[in-house]
Amino acid sequence: MYPIDGKTKELLDKTLARKGEIVIVAYSLLEKTENIVKYVLYTTFQRHQKEDLLDPVFSSLKELTTNAIKANIKKILIDEGKIENPDDPMCVVRGIKSVLNEKSLLEYGIRCMEQRLSMRMHLTITDSSVTIRVIDPLPLTDEILGRIQRKIDRAHSYENLAMCYLENPDPLAEGMGLGLSMVVVLLKGSGIPPENFSIVSDPVEGKTTAQIIVPLA
Repeated sequence: MYPIDGKTKELLDKTLARKGEIVIVAYSLLEKTENIVKYVLYTTFQRHQKEDLLDPVFSSLKELTTNAIKANIKKILIDEGKIENPDDPMCVVRGIKSVLNEKSLLEYGIRCMEQRLSMRMHLTITDSSVTIRVIDPLPLTDEILGRIQRKIDRAHSYENLAMCYLENPDPLAEGMGLGLSMVVVLLKGSGIPPENFSIVSDPVEGKTTAQIIVPLA
């Protein structure tokens, strides 16, 4: 089904059986990591006869993990002077897009590891829900967090993905909240209340947390 090594599968099965928390630490999202996440979600949803949730939940989770990894790469690009104006959203998006290829992502994944800029994914499973938290070690500014929240709130009224693109026609919009709007629509279309998705940023602890609560009951 999802190719993962025997020891990893055994550990995951034991953790799922005792309803423990699964934590994944990554610096770039490799296929091996994706397979682990898919296995955990599929196994959980299958037990509750909710296999139809796998694709929308995984797609949402991949968007959030990609955003976290991009945020870490963004910091390195700023430190290296490759993003000359961090306050210009278009400049930031162009800078990140310039390294979105397999070779550069691996290279910057190594740099993130050297600087301890990891993405942490927490999967907490109970009889009634799956709580997914994606944690990035960088806080957001009030301006960026406000812009994100406005995008999310607006997306609550969208009925389908087409509405996302109609209201965000600029191809650079993906770096300005479009992906998060898509998460809201995907979850909403799967029967998951849009308020079960949230993003908070803590400047004191120095982290940003995106959370999705998936009801199983």
